Amino acid sequence: MRSLKEMINYAGKIERNLSHLTLYLLLRFFGSNSAQKYFIHSPIVRHTRARILWLHEQIVSRFGQEAANNFVVNYLSAKPRALDYGITLVATGVRRPDIETLSKSMPAISARAKKHKNTSIALVSALLERGDIETALNVLTEYGENKEAASLVDWTAIIRSLTPRPLYETTLQAESRSAVYMKPQACKSRLIVMDGKLSPAAIRTLTLGAEKVTLLQYGDLYGRIDLDAIRAVLPGVEIEIEHGRSRIDRFQQQYFDVHQKTLKVAETLMKSFIEGAPWIEEFVPGIPDLDRDLVLEVSDKLFFKALRMEAIHRAVLDPSFDSVIVSFGESFELFRFFFSGPELWQNPRIKGCCRTESVKTATKFASRIADMQRRAIVGSQDPILGKIAALEEAFAGEVNPSLKAVEAYLTSAATPKKRKAVDRAADRKSIAFVAHESRAYIGTSAQMATHLSDRFDVDILAPQGNPANLGKTLKLVQKDTALNGMSKGGNAALLSVAAKEPGKAAAKEFSDFFLLTVADSARKLLETHKTDLCLRSVLDSMLTGGLPEAVLHVLSNACAITAHLKENDYSAIVISPIRSPRTTQFATIARAVGIASIAIEPHCINAAYCRYGTVPTDYAAVYSDYFAAEYDRYFGIPRARCYTFGSPRIMRPAGYSPLNSRKEARKRIGLHAGDPPIISFPTQPMPADHILPVWRMIIRGVKAIDMPARVILKAHPEEGPGHVDRYRQIIAEENAGHLCYVADIDIKDLLIASDIVLNCYSVTALEAAILERNVAIVSTDGVDYPMPWHDILGVPFCTTSDQIKKVVSEALSAGPKAPTWVDAFVRNNPELIDNSTFDRLSAIVDDVIAKGPETIRRSDELASSLFVTAPFREYLA
Repeated sequence: MRSLKEMINYAGKIERNLSHLTLYLLLRFFGSNSAQKYFIHSPIVRHTRARILWLHEQIVSRFGQEAANNFVVNYLSAKPRALDYGITLVATGVRRPDIETLSKSMPAISARAKKHKNTSIALVSALLERGDIETALNVLTEYGENKEAASLVDWTAIIRSLTPRPLYETTLQAESRSAVYMKPQACKSRLIVMDGKLSPAAIRTLTLGAEKVTLLQYGDLYGRIDLDAIRAVLPGVEIEIEHGRSRIDRFQQQYFDVHQKTLKVAETLMKSFIEGAPWIEEFVPGIPDLDRDLVLEVSDKLFFKALRMEAIHRAVLDPSFDSVIVSFGESFELFRFFFSGPELWQNPRIKGCCRTESVKTATKFASRIADMQRRAIVGSQDPILGKIAALEEAFAGEVNPSLKAVEAYLTSAATPKKRKAVDRAADRKSIAFVAHESRAYIGTSAQMATHLSDRFDVDILAPQGNPANLGKTLKLVQKDTALNGMSKGGNAALLSVAAKEPGKAAAKEFSDFFLLTVADSARKLLETHKTDLCLRSVLDSMLTGGLPEAVLHVLSNACAITAHLKENDYSAIVISPIRSPRTTQFATIARAVGIASIAIEPHCINAAYCRYGTVPTDYAAVYSDYFAAEYDRYFGIPRARCYTFGSPRIMRPAGYSPLNSRKEARKRIGLHAGDPPIISFPTQPMPADHILPVWRMIIRGVKAIDMPARVILKAHPEEGPGHVDRYRQIIAEENAGHLCYVADIDIKDLLIASDIVLNCYSVTALEAAILERNVAIVSTDGVDYPMPWHDILGVPFCTTSDQIKKVVSEALSAGPKAPTWVDAFVRNNPELIDNSTFDRLSAIVDDVIAKGPETIRRSDELASSLFVTAPFREYLA
C-alpha cells in the first residue's frame, strides 16, 4: 500500500512528464503562442521555477529572443505570483527582456502587479535586482500616486529597504526618488556584507561605483560564493571573497580567545540553569554527567556564532574599505550587532539596505531599522534584558512556574520508539553505531558501520534529524570493493533516536523558565562583556532564540537516547567520530546505563586545535601509536584504553602496486606515457599570507630544475573559488603556465600518479606515504605547522626554493623505481599498509565487548576539561 506522500510524488511525476510532452508538441507543431497560452492558462500545469526557465529557453532556441520576450510579458500580464518576477526578469540571465522591451510593456505588467501587495513589491525588487533603477523609480512613482496601490504598501518604507543608506539616517531625504539617491556612491574598495545568499544580479547593483569589491556572507565559513557567476555580471571589477575564518584562523590567538570566552559564558549559564532547575533529576533521571553535555552544547552554539560575528566585525572596521554596504535579512543577529556600538551604526562608511528575495522581510526592514535606531540613540543595547524584565514582572510571586507542557514533552521523549522487527542470529552480538551526519564524516561512518555489520548485528543511530542522507550514503558504500565476500550490510538497521521537536506550548514554557533561571547571570555577563560587541550581540540574540531551544534539545535527547539504549540489548556503543555534542551525548548515556563505549577516530587529529573535545568514552581507536600517545597526553583517555587500527580514509586500493598503479592513475587523470613526471601539491584551508608565498616558492623551485616536470595543485574542497583563483594568478605572475596547473581531479588518483608530493600539514602527506610516494613538507622560514608530518614520516622539510629544487631533483633523477624517503616509516608500521583496518576494527569491538561493563570509566576518571588540555600555541599567525 503506497503512502500518501508516495502517491503525491507519483502524481507529480505524471504531471511533469505530461506537461513537458504537451508543451514540446505545441512548440513543434503549433508555435510559440500556442505553447505560451497553454502554459499560462492551463489549470493542470504547475509553474515551477525550473519549468518556466525550461520553456523560456525552448522558445529562445526555437523562435528567437523576441518570442521569448513576448512570453515573459504575456506571463507577467496574466496572473503571476510574487516569485515569478525574479524568475522571468532576473533568472533568465542574458536572455532576459532588455530595458526597451520592458519599458514598452511596463504599463500592463505594473497594472497587474499593483493589485496585490506582494506582487507589487516583487516587481520593484526584480527591477532593482536587474539594475533597472530608472524603470523601478517610474513604477514607484506610479504606485505612490495610485490610491489603490498606496493603500497596500508603504512605498517610502520600501524605498528605504532597497536603498543603501547610513544606519544613523532616521528620515528619508526629499531626493529619495532619484536614481542618484538609490545608487551607491563611487569608491575604491567596497565591502558587501550579506545576511543570506544574494543573486549575482542583486550583488551587481550593490557594486555600482566600486573599483574593487569584497564579498562576505554572514555564516559562511568556507567562501563558497559562486565567483564565476558574479564575475559574469561584473566584467572588469576586481572581486575578492572572504568568509568566517579569513581574518581569524583556527590556530590564531584570537580564535582561542573566542573559544575561551564562549566556554566560560556557557559554564556560567548552565551552572545557573541547573541550580534553578531541581526538577531535571525527576524528568531526566540517572545521568550524572548531564551538566557536561549541556555546557558542551551551549559553548558550541555560542562559539560558532561568535566566530562568524568576529569575521564581520574585523572586516567592517578595516580602513582599507572606504565603503561598506550591509544587506540585512530576516535574522535579527546582524541588526543587533550593527547597532551594538556607535563605532558601527554612526560610521558614515557603513550603509544598510535589504535586498532579500523575501517580500515579507523587505517590508519589515524600515521599521526594524527605526526601532534599532530608537534604542541605540538612548543607549538601550540589549533587547533581551527587556524581555527578561517583562517575564520577571509577569511571574512575580510564582515560586515554581508551571512546566506541565515541558513535563509532558519530556515524558513523551522518554517513550521508546517502535521499530520494525529484525531477524537477528542468536550467536551474534548487537552493537549501536552512532554515525556523524556531516558531509566530512558521513561516508567514512557509513563505511565502517557496514563493515562491522558483517560480524555484528548493527543498529546505525542518527543522532539528529532525518537519517535519509545517511541511508543514501549506505547504498553508495555497497560499491566498496573491500565489501567483497561480506553480507554488504544486510543486517544493519538505520534508526533515528532524536527526540521530536517540542510543541509551541512546551517550547514557550521552557524558554520562559530558562530565561528566568539565568536572568541574573545574563545581566552580569552582558555587563562584563559590554565592550565586546561581538560576544554581547551573540549572547543577546542567542538568549532571545537559540540557547533555550538547544538546552531543551539536550534534555529531550537524553530522555530519548536513554529509553532507546535501555530497550535494546547492545553489547557496545561505537561512536564515529566523537566530534559534536550530539554524538558525545551517547557516551554520557551509555556510561549511565552500563554499556561500554568506544570512539573511533578515522582522521588524524592532534591537540593543536583548541576546540577538539576530550574523549569521554571508555575506549578509543586511533590511527597509530603517535596518536595514541597524543590522546593519553591531551585528550583525557589513558594509553592503555587506546587501540590502533589505521583508518578507512587512508588505505591502498585493492591490488595496489606502487609502479603499475602509477601508470594507470596517470591515464585516469588524462596523462599519456610521454608526459613528464608529476609533482603534486594538495592544499588545505590556510591563511592566504602563508599558502600563497609557499605556492610561489614551489613554482620558483621547480622552474629551476634542469629536467622536464609538471606541477599539479589540487585545491581543498573547503577553499572557496576566490582563494583558488589566487593560485592561478600566481602561476600567471611567475610565467609558469607551461609548467603549473590547478586541477580539480580525484585526490587519490593524483597522489598515485605523482612522483613526489609536496604538502604543508594535510593528512594527504600520510596518504602519499602509505602509497609509497616521495613526500616533502614545504613552509616558509620560521613557520612551523600544527601537525609535524616531517617528524612523523621522516621526510624533508623545505623552507626555500633552493631546498625544494634539491629534493625535487633528487626524487625525479632516480626515476619511478627510486626508494622513497618514507621507506623507514613503511617498514616500522607494516600494519598501516596491509589494508587490515576493517579486520582490526572488528577485533577491537570484539575486545571491548569481551571486557564487559566492568571496565566502564567512572565519572571521576574523565578529564576535568571538556576540551583538549594542550597548552595553546599560535600557528600561521
